[in-house]
Amino acid sequence: MALSVLLRPISRLLVPARFPNGSSARLKFYVREPRHDKPDWLKVGLTLGTSVFLWTYLIKQHNEDVLEYKRRNGLE
Repeated sequence: MALSVLLRPISRLLVPARFPNGSSARLKFYVREPRHDKPDWLKVGLTLGTSVFLWTYLIKQHNEDVLEYKRRNGLE
C-alpha cells in the first residue's frame, strides 16, 4: 500500500496533457508584434554592449592562447 501512495504523483506525470478547447487557450498566449517605430534603446544598448564585450574577450583570449602555444612549442 505504501508503494502505491508513493507512485501516485509519478503516475500523473505519465498521463497525456489535456489542452483546453476553444478560444480561451489562444487568447492566453497571444503575442503582439513588436513596435518598430519606437525601439527599446536600453535593450539595444545592452545587446550591442554585450556582443562587443564578448568579441573583444574572445579575440584577447585567442591571442593569449596563440602566444602560449608558440611559447610551449618553441616557435617564438
